[in-house]
Amino acid sequence: MNLNFDLKNNTRVNAILDEISSIGHISTTNDAFAKKLFSHKEILIDFLNSILQREGDNLISDLVYTDTEQHAENSYEKISRLDICCQLISGEQIDIEVQVSNDLAWIGRSLFYWSKLYAGSLVKGDSYSELKPVICINLMKFNIFKGETQKQPHTTAKICNIKDGEPITNLLELHFLELQKFKKKSLSEMSRAEKWLAYFSGKLSKREESAMLHDNILGKAINIRNEFMKDPDNYAAYLNREMEILDYKSMMKQERSEGRAEGREEGRVEGRAEGRAEGRIEERLDNIKNLMINKKFTVEEALSALGIPEENWDSIKSKIK
Repeated sequence: MNLNFDLKNNTRVNAILDEISSIGHISTTNDAFAKKLFSHKEILIDFLNSILQREGDNLISDLVYTDTEQHAENSYEKISRLDICCQLISGEQIDIEVQVSNDLAWIGRSLFYWSKLYAGSLVKGDSYSELKPVICINLMKFNIFKGETQKQPHTTAKICNIKDGEPITNLLELHFLELQKFKKKSLSEMSRAEKWLAYFSGKLSKREESAMLHDNILGKAINIRNEFMKDPDNYAAYLNREMEILDYKSMMKQERSEGRAEGREEGRVEGRAEGRAEGRIEERLDNIKNLMINKKFTVEEALSALGIPEENWDSIKSKIK
């Protein structure tokens, strides 16, 4: 068991364990758990067929797990680490990302992940006609679409003709699953995809879960969740990840608070505020290193997550090195 913190008298760990006890199960959007769950091929295939609405000849029958680390071609490129990545028999690549903390740049990040997989599928000598579709599925514990017409939990994005809305290619496909928007209905009225959304949103009652245990796949998913914390390594990974999420949310809250205070002060004395802002950047080094070590962020991802202006990045990078 590898814990990055001391369990003794740790109030935050106790709060996490109390939440599990009160809910009756762990969070299914903890990415340590999600990676474990989707490591079961039959579960991942069922999830993909449900969410992508694959039927008949398009039904996914098999897949191959692929490398989740997308290496940079040179020192100027960003390294990206994906949550779950696989390739279908048809050659289509699928990336699944589980996100619990709101990130205003999430659509851009999803496009970046898509671009890395898409560009990496073609090697020297290949024809562009050999390019295969890349599908990105984002499983999110928050909402990013606020419009009145976007109340459904599942949003699909493709490259379309603006005039008639018809897709012009199937090479790019993005899915956003906003779990907060999922509205519970009776189990008998749920589609297969809705049952998966109910599972990940934690909105199933114990009675409904008992009924779902008779389903070979969904029942197995429930049992994996219930047994997950009994393994010491899983236990450590889950708590480590939950602690990282708490730390991240705490830092973002502090950043917003400091930003508001900075804005008020700038309105009074702009020059003095700039000096304090530079001082705060120095103080954030520990937060940057924490994200890089515990969350495996690159330095650029950490700087972006903390909202540090890009004009300050070079000086901070030199200090970190």
